Amino acid sequence: MERLRRRIELFRQHHNSCESRYENATLERLELERQQTFALHQRCLQAKAKRSNKHRQTQPQASGDQAGQRAPGGGGGGAELGESGGTTAEQSRNSTLIAVSEL
Repeated sequence: MERLRRRIELFRQHHNSCESRYENATLERLELERQQTFALHQRCLQAKAKRSNKHRQTQPQASGDQAGQRAPGGGGGGAELGESGGTTAEQSRNSTLIAVSEL
């Protein structure tokens, strides 16, 4: 009976030591994931700001070009074309894909 008690006590000690190591590893992993998430969020914000600044720099030139390209009374509908010939939506999608692929 005494051997059984000692054996149970050894199992209990082993379990407690494993449990504390597991909890420590879990906390470290969660902290690492939090840091990585924060870094990813920062990179996304930087990419967004970079795109916004780039758009602001090209926008005055583009609006002047578009005014010269429009025919008087044309009013023409259709999608707005960007610098590379694609629509603004396509350019936005492409820049988003580029930003994601850089991560």
